[in-house]
Amino acid sequence: MKAIIVFRIAFFVFGILCFKSNAQDTLTTAAHKPVKSIWDIPHKSLWQKWMWPHRSMVYLITKARPINYDTAYIKFYDKQLVVTLPVSTRFLKFSLTDLKSGNKLVFAPNLQYDLGISISSRWATFIINTGIKLFGDNINTKGKTTYKDYQLNLYGRKITTDIFVQYYNGFYIKNSQSYGNYISNKPYAIRSDVNALNIEVSSYYIVNNKKFSYRNTFGFTEQQKKSAGSILVGVYYSYFSANGNPSLVTPPFKSSFDSSSFIRTGHTQSIGLNLGYIYTLIFLKKCYATASLVQGFGGEQVSYKRDDNSTYSQLVAGTGKLNVRFGLGYDNGRYFIGSMGIFDYFLFNNSLNSTFNYSFGKFMVYVGYRFRTLKAEHKLLHRLKLIDY
Repeated sequence: MKAIIVFRIAFFVFGILCFKSNAQDTLTTAAHKPVKSIWDIPHKSLWQKWMWPHRSMVYLITKARPINYDTAYIKFYDKQLVVTLPVSTRFLKFSLTDLKSGNKLVFAPNLQYDLGISISSRWATFIINTGIKLFGDNINTKGKTTYKDYQLNLYGRKITTDIFVQYYNGFYIKNSQSYGNYISNKPYAIRSDVNALNIEVSSYYIVNNKKFSYRNTFGFTEQQKKSAGSILVGVYYSYFSANGNPSLVTPPFKSSFDSSSFIRTGHTQSIGLNLGYIYTLIFLKKCYATASLVQGFGGEQVSYKRDDNSTYSQLVAGTGKLNVRFGLGYDNGRYFIGSMGIFDYFLFNNSLNSTFNYSFGKFMVYVGYRFRTLKAEHKLLHRLKLIDY
């Protein structure tokens, strides 16, 4: 009899536990019902309506996306934060050419190498300047250059966009000694009064985006596993201005230039199409070398104000732009090291007056590390009640 009673009690407890377990599973399943769209996110109560746009944004950012690339060629480091320590130098230089005499002055900044911090995500890469100067050229011979140089790179699967905003103050004339009238114990004429501004937006469509990774060399959020290349097609816009007081051409160079080149303030705007090719070679399994050449074709609008207050303005067709990129590195998945350079050259054609040519870019060597952030991200979003609703 006792055995029967014990059996019945055990069976009753077992039944309760099973029912409780099944109920918990049902609640859990309901709480974690798969979300197929933002409309599946609860939005009935006042609190849910308040949280709905925030949860929708998080859902759109974190939702799983279909693989639209060849995994035999590309490895994507999704949900990882890429931090890079680059030692880099940036520059913006230009030349003023007098077409009547054929003479020109080349204005260059005093380059310096700085330590920065680069942060890359799925789409964007930007560099924060720490202000730590490692080394630079001699200020006594080349003067002092102050600058603000902002560069934002948006690297998508199919489209990449580079945005440059550069302001440089203080140049030296690089070809000073090619003029016989320049007599000085210093190798260069220093122009602390000269400043220049450059703004450029350039975009490319990666034709072979399923097998070629632009992010491998320039964004570090992907790894190219096999050698591949792609045609690049895109557009660009650029604005450049230069100023000197009282003119960009001053003694002792003035006698070698026509008065039409005595420009106090000048600016150019150009717009055009990009066409080029990029290729990444993989060797020794984890090493890579990348080279890119893109030619731009477009038109230019140029305006000058000379030291005698006379002005000049013209639309010019047939201008050119050349973009050169390269990279060399080692990538084992967790950490990577390497070097890269980006250079843009603008070549303008003006048969009637003086003209500007200018170039800008950056070069850096770097070491980087990829941090896994998926667990920390999920924990933070859970605490904020943005997921698991």
